[in-house]
Amino acid sequence: MDAVDSRALLARLPWDVRASPGSARRLPGPALQGLLALVVYLAGFAWYEMPLIRHLGVPVLGRTSPDENFYVWAFRWLPYAISHGHNPLTTSLIGAPGGIDLTWSTPAAPLVFVMWPVTAAFGPVVAYNLCLLLLAPVSGWAAFVAARRLTGRFWASLLGGAVYGFCPFMVLHDDRGDLNLVAITLFPLLVYLVLLWRDGALGRTGFVLWLTAALTLQFYVFMEFFADVTVLLAVALVIGYAVAGQAGRRTVARLAALTAIACAGAVLLASPFLVYALRRYPSELTRLAPDFSLRMVRLVLPSAERGFRLGETVRYSDHLGAPAIDAYVGVPLLVLLVLLAVFTWKSAITRVLVLTFCFIIVMAAGPDLIVSDHQVLALPWGGLWSLPIMRSAEPDRLILFGFLILAIAAALWLAAPGGSRLARGARWGLAVLALATLLADMPRVNLVVPSPVARLAAASARPATALPPFFSDGLYRQYLKPGEIVVVVSYRGNAGMLFQACTGFYFRLAGGYINQSLSQEYPPQVEALADPSPVRIRQFQEFVRDDKVGAVIVEQVWAQPWMNVFNRVGMHGTSVGGVTIYQPAAD
Repeated sequence: MDAVDSRALLARLPWDVRASPGSARRLPGPALQGLLALVVYLAGFAWYEMPLIRHLGVPVLGRTSPDENFYVWAFRWLPYAISHGHNPLTTSLIGAPGGIDLTWSTPAAPLVFVMWPVTAAFGPVVAYNLCLLLLAPVSGWAAFVAARRLTGRFWASLLGGAVYGFCPFMVLHDDRGDLNLVAITLFPLLVYLVLLWRDGALGRTGFVLWLTAALTLQFYVFMEFFADVTVLLAVALVIGYAVAGQAGRRTVARLAALTAIACAGAVLLASPFLVYALRRYPSELTRLAPDFSLRMVRLVLPSAERGFRLGETVRYSDHLGAPAIDAYVGVPLLVLLVLLAVFTWKSAITRVLVLTFCFIIVMAAGPDLIVSDHQVLALPWGGLWSLPIMRSAEPDRLILFGFLILAIAAALWLAAPGGSRLARGARWGLAVLALATLLADMPRVNLVVPSPVARLAAASARPATALPPFFSDGLYRQYLKPGEIVVVVSYRGNAGMLFQACTGFYFRLAGGYINQSLSQEYPPQVEALADPSPVRIRQFQEFVRDDKVGAVIVEQVWAQPWMNVFNRVGMHGTSVGGVTIYQPAAD
């Protein structure tokens, strides 16, 4: 890349299309460019997720994690609770008979309410799967909009949006079904709001109102990301103030004041829930940070299961296992950021991007610096993750914001004016290579099944498809009483909550997984039966009697190992509609 005058770069970038009349004639206006970008992203992700499109009504296609069916359940629960006048933050429908406090769960409530009409018309499975299909391309489109506002270039912004929308973090968690982690559309839109304000297209009042609304929505989507983005906004403003000139500092100070007002407004709008949640803060939250610290080597090391076949690299990746595979950035994208810094360091925008990216990597390291798989040293700020409010935060998730910075950096790199045709070709070659290395690492993850119950069932496991007819055809009404407490055993993750949601909460569920810190999929007495002994059998019988369990339901595709277990317990099953029902003998 030829060296360019960074001041000229900053002067031309926001209006680059008008500076290139030929490009403007070939492409439509900004609104139609945005629509075209969205169509491109939708088409690209549809190709990747074609199996899900073909089976839109099939729950958790190819997945065994319990998280997905919690979200399916939430899509039914929140509308049900509100329409029936129940407190949506607590329920006795799961964790029966005592119930479970849902305050610190992550149902991504704004998405649930947006999809309420779809849920009502087609059911929670279709609504949930549609979200998984749409969020990646829509998030890429949001990054495109921000990059297009900054650079004025369609193709540069299209590639930048793809870096964000289809980064390994996004696609991995979309594949896993982690709805709260893939609802990341708002973050590039925050950048877009700042650019609108900077360019005078949005006044102070409008900026504060829109920013307040966006931050409030993010709070209710996922509080951890709300806290992350608030901190990063503050850090970026401090860096911006430090690198700006005398006139620029006044602008940054005004932006900081308006942003502070918006943050205060968002906290005020969130305060009813926040006060309620803090009063019910669970002391038993697991300290997760050491297990979810960023492994630095993962920034450049692809997953061994993807399209890379590099011998020793694959074996080394296998050795490291799965932690932080969603943090893969790749060498070309990091080189792009370094070169952007080298050639345009005088640009305040470049310095803000690069220094904020460095801050993100430092904080994503968590309490301990881990290069590959061993702690190198304890970091001075490690005590932050011992605080109650930070105990269950996962620092490596911050890499998401790093991908947003890299997406904007890629667009700036491609939009830089000047240079020979060879230099422009080299810039595009590096950017395309960077995107290709990300897309080649698009994940297809077979998750490790966490529970002994599921591991026992795995001995005869087959891929789960549609709901058993026992639930889909309403046969459960012939065998279960309304409100009866049921245990569901299945290799599907969190199948009990899935079945309960699809029956409209006809029965109550013993167990039920809402997250790894607060609940287990199965009651411990059921988990223990995966390795039965006389003591464990007696404890299970006492559990059934004391908690008034009316039935144990096992999906037939995994029933064989459990037939022997329940025969030893003295329960005999009835097979109907794809399940086997074991009912306790009457006292």
